[in-house]
Amino acid sequence: MENMAYLTHCLLPVLIAFLLAVIIGPPVINMLRRLKAGQTERAEGLESHQKKTGTPTMGGVIFLFPVVLISLLFGASYKEVIPILILTIGFGIIGFVDDYIKVVKKHNLGLRAWQKMLGQFIVAMLFAIYISNFTTISLAMRVPFTDYILDFGFWNIPIMFFIALGTANGTNFTDGVDGLCASVTAVVAGFFAIAAMYYSCNGAEVVSSAMLGALLGYLVYNVYPGKVMMGDTGSLAIGGFVTSTAYVMKMPVFIVIVGFIYAFEVISVIMQVSYFKLTHGKRIFRMAPIHHHFEKGGWSETKVVNVFTTVTLLLCMVAYLGLGSAK
Repeated sequence: MENMAYLTHCLLPVLIAFLLAVIIGPPVINMLRRLKAGQTERAEGLESHQKKTGTPTMGGVIFLFPVVLISLLFGASYKEVIPILILTIGFGIIGFVDDYIKVVKKHNLGLRAWQKMLGQFIVAMLFAIYISNFTTISLAMRVPFTDYILDFGFWNIPIMFFIALGTANGTNFTDGVDGLCASVTAVVAGFFAIAAMYYSCNGAEVVSSAMLGALLGYLVYNVYPGKVMMGDTGSLAIGGFVTSTAYVMKMPVFIVIVGFIYAFEVISVIMQVSYFKLTHGKRIFRMAPIHHHFEKGGWSETKVVNVFTTVTLLLCMVAYLGLGSAK
């Protein structure tokens, strides 16, 4: 019986989501080309990235569609699935609108920062309302390597907003090298699928497995040299997925471990901007986010992806050791 549950909840979602992403990839890329939804690289950016100008973006729909479809087919009856989809799809829609304004309507700024923040705040509020009123899931947090549960009462909600917005920004900054964000997140999704089975979170493992399979399918077209980029459509949706999946399993603290790369990217930008302003023009890194620092130092895009993904895999192993009681 357990083997059948494993097959239905994990293996089938991975395989079907992978195949769907591979199948819809070419027509989606062709559609984006017809819309002239091409990437625009900054003139002050890396010279090696200038050749990416014109590459279709908004490609996050290639993996988002399979994730949503498989999650509803295999896990709609489980309480964990809907709140995960609320945050994932909600953040993805915000990213899609931002991408559409920038690359289709040709308004370079896209959504303003306050508009993005307001949209993410509203979606996060819907997530919190749904969890509080329609499920028995709490916003409390497991402490890694212990069986202790942190519960801040009312303050759980503002903490959740901070984690959701911070994680989404982290995944957004990580999407700067072909295959990087998708590869790192595929490993994170695999970890969540295993953790969900460990904690018997029926539903969370379905979405996580679907995300793993869909991202692997998307990587067929996104590994260097990428034929498509996920854009904010994909990177913000990934931030919503990581946050919501962690929360339905009481594991947001684990994001610090398994999502170290996301945090590393955000912190590098904060450090760079702060130091630049304080010193009137000096820099800590060659370029931020941090993956560009390594590129400036001579690393190829594939080396950045390989190293950052390997670090994530090792940290996911550490996080697995930190899982508490399955009760």
